Amino acid sequence: MMIRVLLIFIFAVILNGIVITNSTAQVFENSEEAFSTASSTKKKVLLVFSGSDWCVPCVQLDETIISSTTFLNFAKDNLIIIKADFPQRKKLSKEKQAQNEALADKYNPTGEFPEMVLLRADQSVVTKLVYSNQSPDQFIHEITPYLSK
Repeated sequence: MMIRVLLIFIFAVILNGIVITNSTAQVFENSEEAFSTASSTKKKVLLVFSGSDWCVPCVQLDETIISSTTFLNFAKDNLIIIKADFPQRKKLSKEKQAQNEALADKYNPTGEFPEMVLLRADQSVVTKLVYSNQSPDQFIHEITPYLSK
């Protein structure tokens, strides 16, 4: 009986480790870490500019696509995600605010929200992507051709 309990426990621990390590995409708030990871994994970077506490389309994008299981499973194998948030009520650290402003100066100088930019690991732009209430599957279909560029 004790051996059976021990085997079940060991199996549960192993299964839990597998699920945790393979379950989600890599989402970063630190752009240096994101580009470094993109370089080592040979993945593209999806930079998402949003206003998480004031921009209704940004919230919809996050809820409908970015946080969806379908998209996160796709992104796990294909993308590194950077979230550059520009909240109005929530306070960001000075470092995070400076980083997000630098990213916006370079990739979103007109200040459009939401804005998505697909980048290479060397930080060059592949394309800009538009959110138009697509489903996660539609968005994946739109972004996939750019992953080989």
